[in-house]
Amino acid sequence: MSLPHKQGLRIFSKITCLLTLFLIFAGGMVTSTNSGLSVPDWPLSYGTWFPPMIGGVFYEHGHRMIASLVGFFMLILTIWIGFKEQRQWVRYLAIAALGAVVIQGILGGMTVLFFLPTPISVSHAVLAQTFFLLTIFLAYSQSNEYVHRVSEASAAKPVI
Repeated sequence: MSLPHKQGLRIFSKITCLLTLFLIFAGGMVTSTNSGLSVPDWPLSYGTWFPPMIGGVFYEHGHRMIASLVGFFMLILTIWIGFKEQRQWVRYLAIAALGAVVIQGILGGMTVLFFLPTPISVSHAVLAQTFFLLTIFLAYSQSNEYVHRVSEASAAKPVI
């Protein structure tokens, strides 16, 4: 059973998932290059949206730009799912993912403003993985494979 009217949503959810993976990679680059405090302010970078990309600013500010893109994509995906998705649990999952990415952005900002405190930095890293998992679930919920497996399971007759 294929849902051609959901093809755009399916593709967009996969793109959001892949962008999230790229964001986690960019966050790893911030950490591994010790660029975490290259930009001392938040949400701006040196008081501007586009500072000179010198040294660690490239990694730190780049991570922020990718994070903004992921947040925007997640907002669009949540609204799209809200209008097109009939399964209530998928709607709730999208809202949870949107909430997670908003909290993630706030934790990222707090990490900068409070000079990398370990509890906030660890929470930021753990929530990144959790948010990525939520985007995987959302993308899979839109896949033909998932729809096919659910329809097969509901058509199966009990053995009792």
